[in-house]
Amino acid sequence: MILSDNIKIKKITDFDNLYIEQEFKNLGLDVVRWAVIAVDEEYLTLSVSYID
Repeated sequence: MILSDNIKIKKITDFDNLYIEQEFKNLGLDVVRWAVIAVDEEYLTLSVSYID
């Protein structure tokens, strides 16, 4: 089953796709697609679809 959710990950100064994808692995997510939907001083908010 594919689920969708918004998640927050810690923002670092120079983030890139590799950083974000590594954070997904750290969270144990098998991600199908993702998009950054908001950025603030501390967090990136991502819309994520993943396999459950």
